[in-house]
Amino acid sequence: MSNTAFDLSGKSAVITGGNGGIGLGIAVGLADAGADILVAARNKAKTDAAVKQLQALGVRAVGTTTNVQHEDEVADMVKLALDEFGSWTFL
Repeated sequence: MSNTAFDLSGKSAVITGGNGGIGLGIAVGLADAGADILVAARNKAKTDAAVKQLQALGVRAVGTTTNVQHEDEVADMVKLALDEFGSWTFL
């Protein structure tokens, strides 16, 4: 963790669209502050790459292929977040 402005160690976050652009930037910023991250996005290859990038920052990171327009996929995403992290934070 290199961000000393605030400490998110012990926290977790779900970032939809977190495999590129602004979403990945947010995921990196939260991970840099110590948060564990679940990346949820539609493109599996980009999500896998984003997860590896986040793990390299020393946090737990997992990914899931999710289209937030589909309620069943959102439910699966929430279940995965709870299974992996026990809880998560809306940001």
